[in-house]
Amino acid sequence: MDPDKNQLRKEFARDWKKHYQLESLVKQGFRRQACNSCRKAFWAIEDRTQCGDPACIGYRFIGNSPCKKKLGYIQTWKVIEKYFTQHKHGYVKPYPTVARWRDDLYFTIASINDFQPYVVNGELEPPHNPLIVPQPCIRFVDISNVGISGRHYTNFVMIGQHAFNTRKTGTFYWKDEAIEHDIRYLKQLGIPLQEIVFVEDVWAGGGNFGPSMEYFVGGLELGNCVFMQYETTPQGPRELKTKVIDMGAGLARLAWITTGDPTSYEVVFGPVIREMKKDTGIEIDNDLFLRYARISGSLNEDEVDDLEKEKERVAGLLGIKKETLFKTLEPLQALYASADHLLTVLFAVTDGMLPSNAGGGYNLRMVLRRVFGFEEEFRLQLDIPKILHGHAQHLHYLFPQLKEGVEITNAVIEEEQRRYAATRQKAESMVLAIVKKAKGSENAPLKERDAPAKARIGPAELLTLYKSHGIPPEHVLEIARTNSVHVEMPGNFYKQVKEKEEDVKEEKAQWDVSKYEKTSGLYYTGKAEFHARVMGITGDYVILDQTAFYPEGGGQVADTGWLNDVDVKDVQKQDGVILHKVADVRKFSKVKKVKGKVDLERRKAITRHHTATHLVTAACREVLGAHAWQGGSYKDEKKAHVDITHYKRISHEELERIERKVNEYILTNMPIRVNVLPRNEAEQKYGFSLYQGGAVPGKELRVVSIGNVDHEACGGTHHMLQNTGEIGTFKLIKRESVQDGIERLTYKAGLAALAYMQEREDLLRDAATKLSIGESELPRTVERFFTEWKEQKKKIERLSETLVAEEAREIIEHGKEKPMVKIMDLDPGSLRKLGDKIARSEASMAVLMNPQGNIVCAAGKNAKTKANALLQAALAQLGGNGGGNEKLAQGKVKKVGKLNLP
Repeated sequence: MDPDKNQLRKEFARDWKKHYQLESLVKQGFRRQACNSCRKAFWAIEDRTQCGDPACIGYRFIGNSPCKKKLGYIQTWKVIEKYFTQHKHGYVKPYPTVARWRDDLYFTIASINDFQPYVVNGELEPPHNPLIVPQPCIRFVDISNVGISGRHYTNFVMIGQHAFNTRKTGTFYWKDEAIEHDIRYLKQLGIPLQEIVFVEDVWAGGGNFGPSMEYFVGGLELGNCVFMQYETTPQGPRELKTKVIDMGAGLARLAWITTGDPTSYEVVFGPVIREMKKDTGIEIDNDLFLRYARISGSLNEDEVDDLEKEKERVAGLLGIKKETLFKTLEPLQALYASADHLLTVLFAVTDGMLPSNAGGGYNLRMVLRRVFGFEEEFRLQLDIPKILHGHAQHLHYLFPQLKEGVEITNAVIEEEQRRYAATRQKAESMVLAIVKKAKGSENAPLKERDAPAKARIGPAELLTLYKSHGIPPEHVLEIARTNSVHVEMPGNFYKQVKEKEEDVKEEKAQWDVSKYEKTSGLYYTGKAEFHARVMGITGDYVILDQTAFYPEGGGQVADTGWLNDVDVKDVQKQDGVILHKVADVRKFSKVKKVKGKVDLERRKAITRHHTATHLVTAACREVLGAHAWQGGSYKDEKKAHVDITHYKRISHEELERIERKVNEYILTNMPIRVNVLPRNEAEQKYGFSLYQGGAVPGKELRVVSIGNVDHEACGGTHHMLQNTGEIGTFKLIKRESVQDGIERLTYKAGLAALAYMQEREDLLRDAATKLSIGESELPRTVERFFTEWKEQKKKIERLSETLVAEEAREIIEHGKEKPMVKIMDLDPGSLRKLGDKIARSEASMAVLMNPQGNIVCAAGKNAKTKANALLQAALAQLGGNGGGNEKLAQGKVKKVGKLNLP
């Protein structure tokens, strides 16, 4: 558990000389002072009564930049890059925004994520030490602030300045060195020393903690230098073996401070936002916007209880009504937010994450729906392909890969627009129903209401409409406004929209194996037989000191075989200990030696399917695009399936191309190689597509390479095959959508594929024989039979209609005094149609049944006995159940027979 930050602040403040007094600050003339507003301690050259936090002093740099020269977004990075690389910091290529190497994150949220846990904990050498990395990050916690505050984004570039002080390096780069470099690079941007304020703070996370120094200029926080120094232990705080400098600075803010613009969006999006303004014609009063921007730093839902109330306060300071101010500002703010959201989606899709209804994809869908909502509300008519191309071109120096993602991102957004339009049309009636209900409660007589309240739609209904049906609140506001219904839109609405929970996965059994040594695995040796000692027994499972049985993992089922001629049914691995489920555990005892034998033929069949899975993933990336990633898989000896991320249904033509491509891979007899490499080396050599099957723990990776088409970190038994030719053949047998954005492909390989194709041939041959035709004539014959069947069905329906009409005339004519009881060979639908006709008569009555026990009772408007009474009388005599109203009632009787009705 992380320590309490408030308590840490007090403790570190008491010993401030140890934690915050740095020679690099003192020699530059910085002195420790205290803020009259927030009471925090800070360091500055000039005498100040307040620190640099915008909550204390506002944005003083807006319209008054301390820098003499304005810098563009990329230009700002080039200055920073030049400084750090000239001062012995190695440049690290940015990691993807989708954190495939982590099993605890969907997206990269900070630059330090690139080096967790193995570099941070000292198990692996960093790629450089110290280093600098321009890491694109994606976060959704500030979504309501994007476009409004001038500084918030769902994607941003965090400049990571990192150093790792290990036992090997010693403390070579610590607080003084880090802060000195930060002062120097700020000077390179043209920021005078007297403008910089360092505020004392603390950081805690993941069981580690330490002091930190946030640095501000003109009310804008530019960066935060964290000294990751301690770890939490049961015995109390302890110095870390690897002490880490974790400085993160926002490139957006560093560029913004040089321009002094009202918002950072102008410099960050550069030519993109200028073109968006030009295309939409959105412009506002510069003087008003400048005055607003200087005091807008407080519009942060994380720092205020109610964002709407804070908007009201800001508007009051400007002498304008809130509604008037934000009606003027909101179209431009929507434009800023749209530029941000589209760039977030471009980053994510380029790195292999798609909008969906689960996990990280849910957040991507959420931001796109915001964009679509803005388009409708403000009639923006955004040129999305142009915006995507603009982003990729503008950011090319930093992120050249975005150019490759533009086309597929545009296709993904088009598909999302189609879904959104369909959802919107379907949901229109739902919103109107809520509006009608709300207005109905307002118009109801006062005595029927608890209190005279204005017709309203509350936050709970807004959340339900958004999360369950994809209707953004802006759309609800529009419909409600035209119907004079009040909507309670909470200021932190999008903060309340939590990430949708993924489907609950079946929990695997857990065993207490803490007393056992890790099992020595022999399954990569290819041995079929081995000898071992029984180390223990738990339930139906036997634990050995060593084993050649492969335990279930990575979607590959476990080996089966025998221990002393007793069947091994399952093999599991937990905390390095391998457990064997046996048919009769009574035949084993501790310390006894056993002989094991693995069913290698079965394993080889499984291996063919597992290796084919790697080939299917590679083929999908070639046919569908680089966005196609593996989202799960399963392989046994009979068949396998893989879940592929794709934004729409895979077409029949694409399936054929995938199947053909996999068979081409097999026929080219590509070599299958397995190498164990240090994680850093493997990532640098093969990239992050290594993690197609998900995150893999450990400082070393077992990399399975199939020719040059696929390289994956995988623990499967691929060593059983020397080349792809040993797979034999491959056949796709099924495609299905298992989740929004996930396509499941099921297939067979090797002898299983051959048996499947022979079975299909037998079916075709049998069908052709029964029809006394050749196999080649089957399609034409089936089509003819289907056409004839449809015609026959139409004829039967016409005859049924005629029969129902004739029967209805007879019953209406003769069933007025006493109900007519009829048992008819009609299907339930026709029985109901007949009942409907009788129910529309003046006074006729009937009880209708078919041999299957369906019963329909009907009665005209002025009939002596009502339909529901007739049904109850029939059920009392024949048994069964049912229900209905006075005109029509229906159900099912237990026996069909005569009735005695009055």
